[in-house]
Amino acid sequence: MKFPTRSFAAIACLAVKPNCLAATPKGPVTSGSPDQTWGVRRAVTAADRAAIAAYRSGGKAPVFSTNFESAAELTADWTLESDDNPTLKSCRRPDSVEASAAGLRLKTLGASTCRSAQWSTGHIGSKAKYGYGFFEARIRIADTKGINNAFWLTTDDNFEIDVAEATYPSYIHIGLQYWPPPNSTVKHAGMGWGASFVENLSYGFHDIGLLRRPNEMIFEVDGEPVAAVVTKEAVNGPANIRFSTALGDWAGGKVPDHPEGHNMVVQSFRAFALE
Repeated sequence: MKFPTRSFAAIACLAVKPNCLAATPKGPVTSGSPDQTWGVRRAVTAADRAAIAAYRSGGKAPVFSTNFESAAELTADWTLESDDNPTLKSCRRPDSVEASAAGLRLKTLGASTCRSAQWSTGHIGSKAKYGYGFFEARIRIADTKGINNAFWLTTDDNFEIDVAEATYPSYIHIGLQYWPPPNSTVKHAGMGWGASFVENLSYGFHDIGLLRRPNEMIFEVDGEPVAAVVTKEAVNGPANIRFSTALGDWAGGKVPDHPEGHNMVVQSFRAFALE
């Protein structure tokens, strides 16, 4: 029997945290969408790995960090969003957002206030905006198909940075999209990657992060860079940080008959200024 080779990040994690199980990629990331003028893929490098490790080492102080245990801090620092997209099988309501001892819970609940959906899910956006830097969250995805578990940024210059759109059991979509302003003649466009892992991502927490620089972005899972894009200094705007869930048959499989109780948990989030 052939066993998967563990990444450098996985070995390093296990060396210092016996209970740590870093995600092991099944293979190289895939790319099903073309490069854009503002987003050109490049290979990840040893320098990327070293830069990410420096932020994760504990030697740098974050400009913001939270473990989402305090309800008061949650409402002070984050907006609990409410929206109702008819293309989804859920609306998003503040009732589906909870601060807890385990972290931020984005709960799937039965709902009666949606336009047509039977369930609500959660969505928060940071009140603060962030420029370039390193952003990392520790996440456990919901343990069923049909739920999109998202960590993303929206910039003032109309870009969406999808650090992770994870679906059960072991897939993460990573992407960069441009959403033109209303009445613009420019069309929406996006590019990205697909990353599959050996481990079931709902079994435990995983660190998922973004190193955002003026000319490039590097995406990491458990300290290991998995994708990188050259942005040609086109993605400059300050960004809101977002965590959300949504129900859809496109999210890894058909939404189950009873998705309520299947929740995404964010154990912590931290933001570092670029150095």
